[in-house]
Amino acid sequence: MMQRSTILIALAVAAIVCPVKGAPRRYITPSYAIAHAAQLDGQWVTIGGFVDLGTNSRCLYESMQAVRGKNGIAGHVVTLSGGDNLLRRRAELNHKFVIVSGTFKRTFNAPDVIDLYQCNDVGIEQEVVRRSEP
Repeated sequence: MMQRSTILIALAVAAIVCPVKGAPRRYITPSYAIAHAAQLDGQWVTIGGFVDLGTNSRCLYESMQAVRGKNGIAGHVVTLSGGDNLLRRRAELNHKFVIVSGTFKRTFNAPDVIDLYQCNDVGIEQEVVRRSEP
């Protein structure tokens, strides 16, 4: 059963292709990851979105409009791990489109953890963050 769900996830991810400058890029959106959180939990994922690194945010948003609005965004934002590493790259990454790869977590923090940077219950323990074009 695990093998079947892994294959289905891989097919779903492969179906989302965003061509940029002639080269296909494969990633899922924050809203897709949130909608499929149960299936993606613990899986390696690649998510594309706009980073917001602020005094109380370490977030990957669906769009710059969502970054600016920040109202009713729970379905369009994923919490990012590695605050110190990201904050050192704030000038390079903040409000830019990035591709993030890492382990998806349906529950980013335990219920008894207070994380002022957390944007949503879901998150990604990212290992790779690189700027890209949307």
